[in-house]
Amino acid sequence: METLRFASTPITLKVLNIFRNVMRNLGKRQASPIALQLAEKILPLFNHVSSEVREGSISLFKDMMEAVVWCKKGNMKKAVRRGLLPLLFQMSDETPSVAQASGEALVACAKFLKWKELKHQAREENTVGIRMCLLQQDRRRVEGYLWQSLPYLKDSQASLRCEAVTFLGLAVQHSREQSEEMLNEICNALQPLEDDAHPAVRSLAAGTIQMLRHERQQAASARSRLAALCCWPCIAI
Repeated sequence: METLRFASTPITLKVLNIFRNVMRNLGKRQASPIALQLAEKILPLFNHVSSEVREGSISLFKDMMEAVVWCKKGNMKKAVRRGLLPLLFQMSDETPSVAQASGEALVACAKFLKWKELKHQAREENTVGIRMCLLQQDRRRVEGYLWQSLPYLKDSQASLRCEAVTFLGLAVQHSREQSEEMLNEICNALQPLEDDAHPAVRSLAAGTIQMLRHERQQAASARSRLAALCCWPCIAI
């Protein structure tokens, strides 16, 4: 399955269709081990160059979640959580059928994880609400979302680049760690988008970079005040 990213589109589609048919025709006991083994491996196909592959892989991912028997769901949670952010981004896909499949899969993820508010927001197709659910549900995962977002800044679709920039800005604000190194790395990743061909991407990137620079200045100021406080007893003596 890992090699499908490098296979031709027709071959990839055939393999996805085979697995979908297998998942549908097997009982849960037989399908569950296959789902557990392959679910995380198909995530890179969500942003494949072919819209058919994107839609097929997302639909297969949804089928795999639904195929897992209840006693094995704990083993599937890692893949489901890793699929949340890509599915949010693909809800902005310029191909309507891919966007719809992504929304349906995100609803299935929310059901699987028993996140009621995420399920509600996904059913409403409310990307603003979905972003906030992901960032507020578990603050420990925010930094992971940050790094997971970065490759989407280079996506061929302007709509996904916009979504990635928007999410990055929010994620930084919700991150527990705002080190100068992290802020610099994100700024560097955003800077090429200031010359993007699409005005909306350029505007979002410029605004986000400005916000990150402000966050960086505040972090540096806070460190300076802390250093001064630490040195104050020494000066007093």
